[in-house]
Amino acid sequence: MRTTSRWLVALGATVAAFVTASWLSGALILPLWLKSDADRWVVAASLGVAVAALAALWGARYAKADETGCHEDADQARHGVVMMDAEARDSSRIYQAGRDQTINDR
Repeated sequence: MRTTSRWLVALGATVAAFVTASWLSGALILPLWLKSDADRWVVAASLGVAVAALAALWGARYAKADETGCHEDADQARHGVVMMDAEARDSSRIYQAGRDQTINDR
């Protein structure tokens, strides 16, 4: 699936989550506790925003997964322990992937 399509799916999921959470809480659940329409819909909108924020976090991860090529199964297979031994005389530099280390004389 193309990146644009994945972002559109993420956007749709976010909007759907907001609308569903706001409507369900404002029309069905909150009338049991809050009698004022204004108060009820403010609380319902706040709940909708919170649910939409969680959906947006999921959507961003979903949309970017195709760009980076990161998938959970592949990431789990890479975790492991790497042991490395090195000898240094006086002051030496060790080059390794990701970062360099300087070993000083002890």
